[in-house]
Amino acid sequence: MNASEVKDILVINPGSTSTKITIYTKQNTEILYENNIVHDEQKILEFPTVASQKNYRKGIILDELNDKGYDLKNLTAVVGRGGMLFGLKGGGYKINDKMYNEMASSKLPQHASSLGALLAYSIAQPLGIPSFIYDSTMGCDLLDIAKVTGISEIEKYGATHLLNSRAQAIKYAKSKGKDYKEMNFINCHMGGGITANAMKGGKVIDTAAYDDGPMAPERSGGVPLLLFKQLCFDGKHTEEDMEKLIAGKGGLYSYLGTKDAREVEKMIEEGDSYAAMVYEAMGFQVAKSIAGLSCALEGKVDVIILTGGVAYSKWLTEKIKKYCGHIAPIEVMPGESEMEALAAGTLRMLTGEEEIKEL
Repeated sequence: MNASEVKDILVINPGSTSTKITIYTKQNTEILYENNIVHDEQKILEFPTVASQKNYRKGIILDELNDKGYDLKNLTAVVGRGGMLFGLKGGGYKINDKMYNEMASSKLPQHASSLGALLAYSIAQPLGIPSFIYDSTMGCDLLDIAKVTGISEIEKYGATHLLNSRAQAIKYAKSKGKDYKEMNFINCHMGGGITANAMKGGKVIDTAAYDDGPMAPERSGGVPLLLFKQLCFDGKHTEEDMEKLIAGKGGLYSYLGTKDAREVEKMIEEGDSYAAMVYEAMGFQVAKSIAGLSCALEGKVDVIILTGGVAYSKWLTEKIKKYCGHIAPIEVMPGESEMEALAAGTLRMLTGEEEIKEL
């Protein structure tokens, strides 16, 4: 397909309590429409699994586009944020029945990114157009030694915010007149969840994820296993409870009752010393994860990038710099370029510039 034949691309990026949608048109050069749909958190909590939210979110997306008078027949493709499917590599995949069914499995880590494939496929299929995911959260190329966990039955799979990490690494490298594949990065994306990764040659070779890395606004991060085991078998917590503690009700929410870093900073401004201690602890844990990942790069780190919505917090980024600024220069690139990156990757696949993978 020539670039001139590509009409519109619908980009869907589900978050824990929001769904971002953007329609790119004219060969990915213009945004025709964009919106960040914020969902009722209590409504989201009613669903037993991430996949069970699909019809709810799909209905809202389609209603939104219909209200704006958009004709779905103008779409060439739909792309969703990559999900938590084990074994995926970086880059793009065409969604087929096999991927859809596997991404819907309740056995996967319950992460909103998996909805990207489910929503994209369910919207694209009736239209007879392709659907894709790009730079899945699981798209890592871990070193063999990074996969070893200490328990022979369990292999580390690697999970990270690859989409935004790569986009920001590319942007940073271009600003320095370099190819990002020739640089060594430690990227830390800080949103509702926080992940960090070591990137070499354009590939993620090690990670600190939401279940073995720093705590985050709504995730526990790695916790002492013996104490965690006690909670698992105390007779008070169900398996579902433990899942929620790991992702949803852990981190800042567990300590302070809010997932909003802005609310935490307000507490600190009003003199809440406990909130300040907890918030700094999160930054301390981020710094420790960054320091650990420097080992994967043998200490040869060109830059540490702090990105994501929470990177807007100067209070927090200054704490992180305090604890790990000795490792490499720290570049704060708040926010994210995920929607643009999803559309650009899809256009490259449609025009044959980039390989289309398939399960």
